[in-house]
Amino acid sequence: MDDYNLIGFAVRFIMQKKRIIRAYLKDTDLNMVDSIVMMIVNRHPDCNQETIGEITLFDGAIIARSLKKLEQMDFVVREVDPANRRKKIVQITTSGAEFVKRLRADFKDANEELYSNLTDEELNQLEHILTKVYANIDGIQLSK
Repeated sequence: MDDYNLIGFAVRFIMQKKRIIRAYLKDTDLNMVDSIVMMIVNRHPDCNQETIGEITLFDGAIIARSLKKLEQMDFVVREVDPANRRKKIVQITTSGAEFVKRLRADFKDANEELYSNLTDEELNQLEHILTKVYANIDGIQLSK
């Protein structure tokens, strides 16, 4: 596969998603990191800061600042993990879940346009292939 085409697609795809998020967040005190953290917490109930970092590859300090802000805005809550008292479990609140629901609705509208010229079968194939590729990402060994 030609990396040039794949990288071009990935960059344009992510930039378009960033534009959607920025437009949605324009009148809020949230930034893109905050919205991504909320989406992860919404999808992975009872996760911790370390899990968020593994998923996003964001620095721990960035995640900590975002979680503090989201907690102050009543979008997430953090509680001590009974299995490991040094860690905190992060959960989304009702208002956080509502915010994510509205953001995902905006994504849905953009996705419908993005995939409008694909059949249902092609969409299923695309999802199947991307799921396989995604599963291989963490297995890539980086040379030092």
